[in-house]
Amino acid sequence: MGINDTIAAVSTPRGKGGIAVIRISGGRSAEIADKVFLTAGGKSVSDYPARRALYGSIHRPDGEELDRGILIFFKAPASYTGEDMVEISCHGGVYVTRAVLGAVFEAGAVPAAAGEFTRRAFLSGKMTLTEAEAVGTLLDADTEEKMLLASSAVRGKLSEKLSEITDMLRGAMSALYALIDYPEEELNTDGEISLEEAMDSTLSEIRALLSTYKRGKAVADGVKCVICGKPNAGKSSLYNLMSGEQSAIVTDIAGTTRDILKERVSFGGVTLELFDTAGLRETDDVVESIGVRRAEEAMSAAELIIAVFDSLLPLTEEEKKMIDSYPQCAKIAVLNKQDLDGEMSGEDLALIEKSHDITVKMSCINTDVNSHNTSIDELACAVGRLYDEGACVLGQDAVIWEARHEASLRRAEEYLAEARAAALFGGPADAVCSLCESALSELCGTDGRGVTEDIVSEIFSKFCVGK
Repeated sequence: MGINDTIAAVSTPRGKGGIAVIRISGGRSAEIADKVFLTAGGKSVSDYPARRALYGSIHRPDGEELDRGILIFFKAPASYTGEDMVEISCHGGVYVTRAVLGAVFEAGAVPAAAGEFTRRAFLSGKMTLTEAEAVGTLLDADTEEKMLLASSAVRGKLSEKLSEITDMLRGAMSALYALIDYPEEELNTDGEISLEEAMDSTLSEIRALLSTYKRGKAVADGVKCVICGKPNAGKSSLYNLMSGEQSAIVTDIAGTTRDILKERVSFGGVTLELFDTAGLRETDDVVESIGVRRAEEAMSAAELIIAVFDSLLPLTEEEKKMIDSYPQCAKIAVLNKQDLDGEMSGEDLALIEKSHDITVKMSCINTDVNSHNTSIDELACAVGRLYDEGACVLGQDAVIWEARHEASLRRAEEYLAEARAAALFGGPADAVCSLCESALSELCGTDGRGVTEDIVSEIFSKFCVGK
């Protein structure tokens, strides 16, 4: 398939539905549409104004009618891809959809590759690479936060911020070019201050954008969050409260949970891959011991640990061993059973607070998911604080979430910081300029300007066919 081919694919989900949409894009879109669609008025598709819904019959090129439906023709460049494009809506049966797409192929279209429509939109300048990546994230959105994250980038918030930063850097570089082109001239004091301020401002904006990565990644990819603790501390009750479902069995009998339960939830403004684990203790029960081992394995791979402690009882040796075995990750301690009389010793409390990033006192006694437990709000706020370093507002602010974005911005920051230091200590203007150019190249690559074909292909290969 070449860039000049006219491509086609089903753009709605596979399976049975009310309608299905077949999308065609390329220079022959109208020609192919005329071979498979007969308008009610009997005229050619291109004889009607663009973006008008046309009713008619859908047929094979040999004339066999397959269905009746709606066709819309989008004239380049006013289309999603920037090319001539046609969308045919037919009934959403499995066979009829396949038959209509087959007729489009018979008429001269070729099958679209994964993400090919959005790839062409990027190549035609209809969207930047970050906007195209956001389309893929929006399609995969399974939480409100992920939808807000992607939708702001689709609307160009991230691209606008990157353009703003690159413009600031170019402003700093203009003074450097003047020094190189006219070495006999010297920048006056005002010029030097302007240059330093421009570089400082650019660095500040890069670092501000980098600070959103932790939150963006937590929303887009999710955080592996393991609930752990001794038996009967309240882990399953907490799991039910966080997931909003009665998924875990809760009893007064210690060791109820034998295997790992898993749920993907939106909590504290981020996405959590939530794991409920068996209580950590020595046991002769073969089944329970397997659950304990799996709990320990889950903890070792956790990105966030929520450790539940019975605030009425002293720490056990198993709990102290658990604390000592924590991996390098974020940790929240939940002091449960605050609704009952009793208090943990000051020594134990000090150990817990020292070993965790945040300590939350709450009660998980209310496991009726139909009524709200206000204690859970405090835990949600605690989780949010761990992943909100950039103090960004999803859906409004520019946020990065792809590792590629973070790596490019980090390299740009390093180049520019080195250039700033060199300028401060009187380094040669051409050396400073070279470092700034490297920083600029990284910034441009983040948004697709100067990015390699391999990276572009990798990004769009993750898309579904039809998008």
